[in-house]
Amino acid sequence: MTGLLARAVQLIPTPPPDIDPSTGKGPEWGKAAPIGLLVILLLCIATFFLLRSMNKKIKAVPTSFDPPVAEDPAAVKPEDADPIDDAAPPVQTTDPPTAPGLVNERSS
Repeated sequence: MTGLLARAVQLIPTPPPDIDPSTGKGPEWGKAAPIGLLVILLLCIATFFLLRSMNKKIKAVPTSFDPPVAEDPAAVKPEDADPIDDAAPPVQTTDPPTAPGLVNERSS
């Protein structure tokens, strides 16, 4: 039984000897590497330039993507436009001609 108890005690992790038992902090506690500060500063600088660039692009976007409307709707009068010729046959749209030996994708 004592052998089993001794093994169980050995499995309990013990703190390293350089840790202060009253605070639980080791000698390296609170010391950040200078490379960490450099990485954070580089990320902040990159974010600043990214936001500045995005603001420039957003200011260049028009307020509306609708086509421009004529300022004076009376400027184009219906009588100025070409009259529709009712006698002309309607224009029929056809597929473009295919070269000999080629198969039209829509025909199969």
